[in-house]
Amino acid sequence: MRLKAMLPIFSSVFMAELGDKTQLATVLFIAGTTATALEVFLASSAALVLSTFLAVMFGAAIGKVISPKTLKTLAGLAFLIMGGYFVYQGLTA
Repeated sequence: MRLKAMLPIFSSVFMAELGDKTQLATVLFIAGTTATALEVFLASSAALVLSTFLAVMFGAAIGKVISPKTLKTLAGLAFLIMGGYFVYQGLTA
């Protein structure tokens, strides 16, 4: 394994995950349930590992069909559209 290749991936995903809905849900589970901290940690970790595995498999498959530049453009557009939608929802709620 190449640490030089993994470090920017780790850093990007770690920063993206800080304070997101997944973390908030995990905080709510530990605060409002009879599950132990270990149970919440193991369950939420397994869910994150599985969702990441699916994303990697999907990305590997789609990367064979669509160029990386096109994928980056589509991802950027999707985030802009979702961001605009959420801003609109926030302003009209």
